[in-house]
Amino acid sequence: MNVARENILQRTRAALRVEAHRPSPPTSAPIFAPVTNPEARLREEFEALKGELIDGKEKLQEFLKSFKTIADDGSELVRQIVGEGNASVRDCDLGVTSCDCLIAQTGSIVVSPLSTGGRAISVLPPVHLVVARRAQIVPDLAAAMDLLRTRYGGRWPSTLSVITGPSRTADIEKILVMGAHGPKRLALYFAD
Repeated sequence: MNVARENILQRTRAALRVEAHRPSPPTSAPIFAPVTNPEARLREEFEALKGELIDGKEKLQEFLKSFKTIADDGSELVRQIVGEGNASVRDCDLGVTSCDCLIAQTGSIVVSPLSTGGRAISVLPPVHLVVARRAQIVPDLAAAMDLLRTRYGGRWPSTLSVITGPSRTADIEKILVMGAHGPKRLALYFAD
């Protein structure tokens, strides 16, 4: 028998005789603080994630003027607020969509192909603007899933995306890069 193999087997047998560390049972303490004011919490979390909140029609017009090419999702709400886009999704600087709901607890935006007119418009453009109503704010993920279950019943969309801030990664050398897997900027405007 090979000596190196025997040494490995002996160490393995010795290690198996020692009882492994058992993790402590989970506590029942909530991970997140409860949401008492959903809109204020959404704003706080969204801005902490480097999302841009656009307050007021004048600020929205300033924001829109900085883009030459805009694609919209075709929804009535978006066209009512922003107007009709002037470019395709692949050729635009800004993609404008509506959403399914907004999660206050995490500052997240939930979108599906049914709420955004397809998958590409919330992912391909370098900047994504979401037009929403305050009534779409839910306190947490559980409430969001309840809302989606009610809305879609047994006919779920092909995908659901929970967008939590602009796209970012720090995979390479722990250097934060914005826009690696989607829009570099994420903005939110309330239509009401």
